[in-house]
Amino acid sequence: MAAGCHCKCNVKDHNNWVVTVRNGNYSAFESPKNGFHYSDYSSVKCTKCGMIWRTKANYVVDLPDEA
Repeated sequence: MAAGCHCKCNVKDHNNWVVTVRNGNYSAFESPKNGFHYSDYSSVKCTKCGMIWRTKANYVVDLPDEA
């Protein structure tokens, strides 16, 4: 995922956004491989357009986790 890519919907509606990975990532380049690693960034997904991006913006705190 490239940084800076975000929701492509005409109206940016936070109601359609969910957090797929909160404050971390699953990296194959860190030990343990493919294990959870803490990060300031979270992965966010728009349930309407399907776009996924990583951000450390403050609005992530208010978003629900993906079911």
